[in-house]
Amino acid sequence: MQNITTEKAIQNQVASAKMEGLGFSKESIKLIREYADNKLSHENLIKIVAQKCAERL
Repeated sequence: MQNITTEKAIQNQVASAKMEGLGFSKESIKLIREYADNKLSHENLIKIVAQKCAERL
């Protein structure tokens, strides 16, 4: 089985999302990296996402 880096996994998912017509901001990708590297807890990630959603209303 091939080992894949976190960075490569993120790149693959961003590319997959683009093929589906979706996109990620640089800020979103930064948050994903921090979460994947255990620098951001699940709870804090949810709080940030909820706050960003509330700002758009």
